Amino acid sequence: MNDRNFLERTKQFALYLAELQTVLDPESYTLLLRILKGFNEAIVHRESGIDIPFSPREKELFTPEFGRVLTRLAGFLGPHGMHVVVGTHGSPPPAAEHDRSEVDAIARASGMNP
Repeated sequence: MNDRNFLERTKQFALYLAELQTVLDPESYTLLLRILKGFNEAIVHRESGIDIPFSPREKELFTPEFGRVLTRLAGFLGPHGMHVVVGTHGSPPPAAEHDRSEVDAIARASGMNP
């Protein structure tokens, strides 16, 4: 990774986050910041995943559009972006298991430990 790409991604991340502060409602923006804090902790501690419990209200706020915003922000993190997989506690549906398998396979192919 060269410094120019890192600086450009950082700049784009900051600009998009500033834009989101003006367009998202305060509850959604607060949730976004809480999730980003979890991303930061995962990066700092080199964890392969994070668990962020959502209140019933936060689950309502996590719309498909919110998920797209989160995915776009995560794309600025790291040299190849950060992949976001949202799941729920309990038995995952078959699609979630398939997604998890795909993510694990991609991680292994990229030289990471899933």
